Amino acid sequence: MSFAFAIVALVAAGLALLRLLGLRTGARAVDVALAWLLGSGWFAALAPVVRFGAGVPLGRAALGVIVLAPVVASGVLWWRRRRLDSVPAARAEVESKRAGWLPRPLRVFVPIALYVAIVTAAVLLHGANTPTQTDDAVRVRAFAPMLAFDDGWPREARAIFAMAGPLPTFLPAFAWMAVRTLDQFHVTYAVLAELVALLVLVVGLGTSRGSPERGWASAFALLSIPLFVYHCTSTYSDAVLAMRVAGGMLFVLEYARTRDRGDAARALLLLGIAALVKREGQLVAAAPAAVLLGQLAWERWREQRVFPWRTVGVLAAPVVLGAVGNIAAVGLANAFPMIGFVAQQAGVAVETAGVRAPGATRQAAAMFFDHALFRSGNQGMIYWALLGAIVARARALPRSPLVWPLAAVAALLAEVAVSSIFLIPEYTVDQSTVHRALLVVSVPAALWIAAAVTDAVRAETSAAQHPAADGASRGAATPPRRRRPRRAIRP
Repeated sequence: MSFAFAIVALVAAGLALLRLLGLRTGARAVDVALAWLLGSGWFAALAPVVRFGAGVPLGRAALGVIVLAPVVASGVLWWRRRRLDSVPAARAEVESKRAGWLPRPLRVFVPIALYVAIVTAAVLLHGANTPTQTDDAVRVRAFAPMLAFDDGWPREARAIFAMAGPLPTFLPAFAWMAVRTLDQFHVTYAVLAELVALLVLVVGLGTSRGSPERGWASAFALLSIPLFVYHCTSTYSDAVLAMRVAGGMLFVLEYARTRDRGDAARALLLLGIAALVKREGQLVAAAPAAVLLGQLAWERWREQRVFPWRTVGVLAAPVVLGAVGNIAAVGLANAFPMIGFVAQQAGVAVETAGVRAPGATRQAAAMFFDHALFRSGNQGMIYWALLGAIVARARALPRSPLVWPLAAVAALLAEVAVSSIFLIPEYTVDQSTVHRALLVVSVPAALWIAAAVTDAVRAETSAAQHPAADGASRGAATPPRRRRPRRAIRP
């Protein structure tokens, strides 16, 4: 019950923030899922600022202020607009194209929907009955939230916070701090809540945008990754980071289709919150965000329009709050541990460049990385399917709206490849991290594959149902060429 209270409180805060930012989609299921992702991110970003920056213990009063602040602000704004009888602000929602939750043909999508429902139910049942796991009976994966509950932050504990990230540290401990009772299952509940929110967002967004087949195909692709499904029931944060990046990637795909500034803002906001998960989140979320920012800059340059700085500001908000909390906790030198780790590994590589062992280790790491991509069952058939989709759509892809999202997936893959082969090859060789590290690529890649397949099938189906219109449009676009008359052959 205490975790249910946490869900309600954080969803209420998230709905208020969506209203304040003008980022509601107009679909209730989608907005509730977005509210969980945004409300939990709001709490995770602000809690370190309050605890370490302001030095205020996170008791019930502080929790109430953090959660109720956006609710009160949204209420005041609504009351002020109503009292002044002003012209209502322009709605930011995208008009929903109402379609059934189950698309046609039913013989195809009913089994897919049943698969999604059965696998989700099995994951929830297993995860809800799995206690907090340990490694070698020593390291408890819930150590960071237990420190947040105990409010014991010596120097060593703050270093653990910097590595775990604000979201895995404070989100599971929210209900603990509110009711003053520690329940280890809340760590797994937090991961399961992320999964449910992502699935509702995937299916609901596709349905509300008039393409339910894309939503169900995306959910099917996500739940077909064996290691992802497994880690949704564990207390590792790798699945949480992958799901947060996937939420941003989902709106990257939507922006590619709609060119709606609200979708770009939602994508950047979710990617900014993903930076609050683990120390790796600081760099992982930057890859697709950089591609989206490059797309925005390219489009504005071609159209000779002003760059949308207000849209980009939503990305800066969680990143700045996370940086302030980290600096207050561990100081400026240790506030960005992943950057320091990359610099340290690069320095070691330069110092040992003349030794054969590192080169041999990197060569072995490249082989194991290739094995993790194409020959291991941990990622399923995702990367073979990705290659197949790219080859099948090679001619249409350069003119397709999916080319920029594909660049975001490629940036994520390049980032993980550099880390696994060059920065920490020893962990790839012993295969202790490479498969979990690939989740941040596999989950967004699954969304891209589902989008590419369903868009292609939808286009082919539309052309088959309306051949006359399709032929007329093609004829109007490219008129037939005249044949030159043959010259008479003279005897």
